[in-house]
Amino acid sequence: MAGQRRIMVDELRLGMYVSELDRPWLETPFLFQGFPVLTMQELEQLREYCNYVYIDDNLTTAIAPASTRHELEEHPVARFTTRKMNKPTRLARGSRQHPREFTDELPKARDLYQYSHSFIDGLFEDIRENRSVDVEQARELTNQTVESVLANENAMLWLAQLKRKDEYTSQHSINVSTVAIMFGSYLGLGEGELQMLGMGALLHDIGKMRIPLEVLNQTQRLSPEEISIMRQHPELGVAILDEAKGKVPPQVRAVVHAHHERYDGKGYPRGIKGAAIGKLPMIVTLADVYDAMTSDRVYRKRLSPHEVLNMMYSWGGSVFSPELLEEFIGCLGIYPVGSIVELNSGEVALVMTINRERHLLPQVLLVLDRDKRRYSQPKQLNLELFQHGGERLQISRILPSDAYDIDVRQIVMNFQPEAETAESE
Repeated sequence: MAGQRRIMVDELRLGMYVSELDRPWLETPFLFQGFPVLTMQELEQLREYCNYVYIDDNLTTAIAPASTRHELEEHPVARFTTRKMNKPTRLARGSRQHPREFTDELPKARDLYQYSHSFIDGLFEDIRENRSVDVEQARELTNQTVESVLANENAMLWLAQLKRKDEYTSQHSINVSTVAIMFGSYLGLGEGELQMLGMGALLHDIGKMRIPLEVLNQTQRLSPEEISIMRQHPELGVAILDEAKGKVPPQVRAVVHAHHERYDGKGYPRGIKGAAIGKLPMIVTLADVYDAMTSDRVYRKRLSPHEVLNMMYSWGGSVFSPELLEEFIGCLGIYPVGSIVELNSGEVALVMTINRERHLLPQVLLVLDRDKRRYSQPKQLNLELFQHGGERLQISRILPSDAYDIDVRQIVMNFQPEAETAESE
């Protein structure tokens, strides 16, 4: 390819555009298949993972001013949006401070998650039995979810890993609402708009309750006729809202109606495209696809968050708004909650929290020791506390979702926060 050449990693310099690696992208922590090297941190990671890379001289860029480089090194993922879109400074993205610690918010979030599960199951049963829906209850539940996410986004996101394929529909609704609210908060939406976003996400699939069960629960490839029936669920959902008790906000109705529209206009039910879809529906579409692909289904195993984000990135401009998609990836971070990772100590862990200030150093839960034996009790570890003196403890690679037969759901379900962060052995 013209303009592309192979160089050893020691020859890499800031500003060079890396187009290919000497190994599969999914074996590295890089979310993007092709990117300019803009930080020393990225140089160090490339040198750690690769012997050589391919660079594209046509896409190599001039080095940013020193002040910009400093900000990019502080927030490496944000460069994919600030570089292209002239966005506000880093503090405008995900800068809300958590008023409660993860371990303090988790018990409250667990109660809320369990209540949400009961509510959604009851709501779906009401729809199946043709009873009217009380949207005020959905509104109140969403308001509580917004409050929890703003208190500490990691608590509800951690509980979103409690996924069972036999309870997919109800859990999916809760998880999509949680992820959408978190992303909306990251984008700087006001609390009122977050409530509309979360409520629309919570109700986005209610139309599926009017789809015949033999189609809805089909485990084989759907026939063209069955696909046509399934694609009725957004409009069926709007019809349910129109019959509901209480006034349904237009933003909620728009999310239910448009969450399967595509950025290129090839979605359904109306085939609208681009900005005409609306920001809130496009946010829910991202959350919907992300949760669906990171969940076990009767017809396939879940993918890791890292694998899903790489796949979603390749769909920017067709399924998703490219700008909004890059913001979404920046929001979830290099190591999304629920990722299975291996540390440079050889231990294997589950990512517990997003570290907004230092993306490479989240809190994790150690589940396997360096010999890959299970700990009798998983151990909390804050990687940010292990960066001074001696060998720094850090994530060396992301593992597949089925690595070492780790049952993420079981770990999350049994997790009890520790009073103090455990140290690696």
